Amino acid sequence: MDPNPDTRDQNVGDIRLAIKSVHVLSSGSAEQHKEHRYGTWMPRTMWALLSRSWVKLPINYFLIEHRNGIFLFDTGLDPKITFDPTYISSPIGRFLLRRIFRFHPMRESRLDKVVTDAGFNPSEIKTAVISHLHFDHVGGIDQIPQAGLLVSDREWAQLSLPHPEREWVLRDHIEIPGAQWHPIQFQHSDDPLLHMFDGVFDVAGDGSMVLLPTPGHTPGSLSMLIRREGWSPILLVGDLTYEAGLLEKNITPGTGDAAELRRSYAKV
Repeated sequence: MDPNPDTRDQNVGDIRLAIKSVHVLSSGSAEQHKEHRYGTWMPRTMWALLSRSWVKLPINYFLIEHRNGIFLFDTGLDPKITFDPTYISSPIGRFLLRRIFRFHPMRESRLDKVVTDAGFNPSEIKTAVISHLHFDHVGGIDQIPQAGLLVSDREWAQLSLPHPEREWVLRDHIEIPGAQWHPIQFQHSDDPLLHMFDGVFDVAGDGSMVLLPTPGHTPGSLSMLIRREGWSPILLVGDLTYEAGLLEKNITPGTGDAAELRRSYAKV
């Protein structure tokens, strides 16, 4: 079943002119520990409590202008996390978050403002692909109630766990009234360039935006491959890695499932 039928392209297979433009949008920046970015032998709780070394991190998401409409890959960080003490309900969660991240949202970092400043109408966004359900990737979903929200079914299953908030999956900011969530299943592909992946999901039906399972950071993390004739392919990887160079050097982050991260690295 197609989770968002009106985004599907009737001219299946023709990707020559499907993608008009791709834009990098920003919620601001953050700081994370070096152990978080570059990996370490220490367990996460240990480096979160003991590390004193911080490195900067952009908080970006992406707008794809397709001939069928406007698509997003992730929706950024909600700036309320920096001033609303109830955004994370658990006192322990708030303490640990301060030990893991230092957030620096832009003054005008709401998704609707950022999209408007980029020259687009937020109300015309058809679909937002969510790489994974961490709070810094779903922070703008409340501002695009008309959009279908695509997430892998394996990622969505985390909401069935007794305490998803322990993995930074915050139910109160995901299962919001009116949100049009569509968990997807990956399907077999005959594309010889994608045979190593455990299925794919063609967002628009024309091969221009293909979702790939890349678990590791979270169990159901996904990436998006953007293709247009005459362009080099663009691969948006969410938090699979924090630097392209780390992917090339096979250096995995200090969070997530290390074995799954290595398998996903090998595929991309």
